Amino acid sequence: MTDKAALFKRETDFSHWGNFLKENAVWAVLGLGAELGSSGLTAAPAAAALVAGLSGKRCVCAALGGALGALLRGFPTALLSLAAIVIVLAARVIPDLNNAKLRAGERFFAAAFAVFFARISETGDTSELLRVIVSALVSGVLALCVCLLCDTEKVRGIDVSEPRDCTLCGIASALGFISLGALDYPFANIGGLILGFVLLVVTARRGLAWYAVIAVPALLGFCANGMAAVTNAALIAFSAAASCAFTKYGKIARSVGFVFFCAAGIPVLGIGGDSWKILVEAVVSAAAFICIPIEKIKVPESDFSDSTVALMLRERLNFAADAIGGIGSGINAAADTLDRKYSLSPEQVAERAADKACRSCPNSMICWGKKYEQFRKEFSRLVMQLRTGFELTEFSMSPECAEECVNKGGVMRAITSEYSRFLSAASDERRVRELRRIYVDQLEGLRDILRDLGSLKSEVKSANRARSSEKRAEKILRENGVELPQAFVMFDKRGKLKFEAYGTTEPRVTKEYLGTLLIKALGRDLELPEITGSSGRYRITANERTTLSAKIGAYQLPRGQNNVCGDCYDTFTDASGALYVILSDGMGTGSRARVDSAMACSVLSKLLKGGISLPAALETVNTVLMVKSADESFATLDICRIDLNSGECAVYKAGAATTYIKSADKLIRAALSSPPAGLGGKLTVPAQRFTVGVGDVIVMTTDGAVLDEKWLSRELSQRVEPCELSERIAKAARAAENGRDDDISVIAVAVGS
Repeated sequence: MTDKAALFKRETDFSHWGNFLKENAVWAVLGLGAELGSSGLTAAPAAAALVAGLSGKRCVCAALGGALGALLRGFPTALLSLAAIVIVLAARVIPDLNNAKLRAGERFFAAAFAVFFARISETGDTSELLRVIVSALVSGVLALCVCLLCDTEKVRGIDVSEPRDCTLCGIASALGFISLGALDYPFANIGGLILGFVLLVVTARRGLAWYAVIAVPALLGFCANGMAAVTNAALIAFSAAASCAFTKYGKIARSVGFVFFCAAGIPVLGIGGDSWKILVEAVVSAAAFICIPIEKIKVPESDFSDSTVALMLRERLNFAADAIGGIGSGINAAADTLDRKYSLSPEQVAERAADKACRSCPNSMICWGKKYEQFRKEFSRLVMQLRTGFELTEFSMSPECAEECVNKGGVMRAITSEYSRFLSAASDERRVRELRRIYVDQLEGLRDILRDLGSLKSEVKSANRARSSEKRAEKILRENGVELPQAFVMFDKRGKLKFEAYGTTEPRVTKEYLGTLLIKALGRDLELPEITGSSGRYRITANERTTLSAKIGAYQLPRGQNNVCGDCYDTFTDASGALYVILSDGMGTGSRARVDSAMACSVLSKLLKGGISLPAALETVNTVLMVKSADESFATLDICRIDLNSGECAVYKAGAATTYIKSADKLIRAALSSPPAGLGGKLTVPAQRFTVGVGDVIVMTTDGAVLDEKWLSRELSQRVEPCELSERIAKAARAAENGRDDDISVIAVAVGS
């Protein structure tokens, strides 16, 4: 369905107003219950706290419910409660700083001040003043939790697997039921009634994990209203969980089971005179659960369809990867079979030569009949003589065989001819084998790339759950020159935001200005955006500011009188927030070496920026260098990857020189290496892993720089900017004994906070 069709359907379909009214009624009821439950000088949070934490229409509905609750409490208390609600609404005129933490702090202080102001006039002694202060703080905490939960819901949705989300939900549940549990009337406890209905709905829609997040803190909230309230609430919570055994039989069966467990638990717990109240609460909760069609309330499409599409996409990519891997295995299996069947051996060369030279000879029956073994060994010896590099003449045959042979020249010509055919076939076979290996390696690289793309399922799922933030970002990109922008907001396991956008044109503004606009739109402190382009498509990525930072300095010196340095380097931050520093040294010096190093560095950078894993990217670079020209072509690769959130550092070397890491007072060497890319064979690059922190320095060099490690350690101990440090090291290497025989490149990375 197109966007216009969906909009027309929404404008002409008024069924969504039903959900709108239900949602608003819920917040109004919660506001009413919170205000009634906070009567007197208890520490329960007031409706003002709920109003402060919510935003938009939810806030207005909760304010109306709270105002109704204040009026039901009567005057003059109603005036003070209404004043508290007005204060938190007035706080909304404060400009929004587009920062979630600052906004939550503002809501905390607004709620705390409003509740303190409303209750301070009723205090008469120190104990009452202390109770008012506690109530104000509790109200502020509730507003803080509600605000953070609302922001999380807008950005990525609340996830029970996130400890932060569980904590916020638990605190909000505990504080909310302090007020609701206080609504104890002769016919029922409103808090217990609401708890029963909520737990029935939550277990039906979200499962037992969400049940635990709400039920356990709710019972703690009931503790503020006495042990009797806790006991009753615990029985209702247990019954809601136990009734899940009847879920497969339908809502009515589950509701009956819920009431049954409540009734059966009353004598077990020894509940006395108010036991009928528990039955009333259970019956009303069950009736509401049956009557309200919660199963018809649609979950937002992104909660289901996006995860389903992501799962399907992952499975399709993995299936395609397995199919491509199967092609490579099939090619190798067929090649092994055919090579064994059709390839020639030196013994077969001798047999073919004998058949060619002796078929029409009148003495063939003597030579190959009576003296078969002698002539068979003689032909094999002559073939081996050719293999050792000696030419064959009529005098190469042994005297015993020469005495019988009447066609010595023909025999030598036949053996030489068949051996030449054997060499030509072997050469062709080697070329085919090498091309086959390159092709199979390329298939394996493509297989790994598809699997890497398939592993992005969780990111795809998270990206589609932040449409409000994505729409704001798309608007900014559109206003700054990006045509047809598509933005995605993702979150990693640490809750760090990752922004990714695509468009058909490049932004017209600088990275710094674009980064400032994205920070305001997304409400997170972001690193400088990365902008890359390929085939008419542009990609913009930005990550939330990391724990560590890095300053990079590079300096290059060409060999002798060359104007071009044969080394090439690149630095960038990938979509996961990891810093990559890549240094490549091409074969030789000058322009010829620059072609190889620039190609290796460029291809590797593009693949890594595109989300391809390092092993798959390295294998692709290896293949590209092997097939790019008929001349021998290879390049070293020195790769340093630093996770700026955790400080994990990995150094990968393919024929590269030593990397030095200055950490505290230690100079660590990373010298483990494998052959350079482009030499042939499968490229496997081992990794050396370290942990870096603030103040550490990493130095990467090409093999043209030979350094005195003691001198280098002293230089790295000084607090010098990376640009100046790399220049010093490069010039010191040039002054060394062999410094003028090769290009020199030095990259210095200083880790900061």
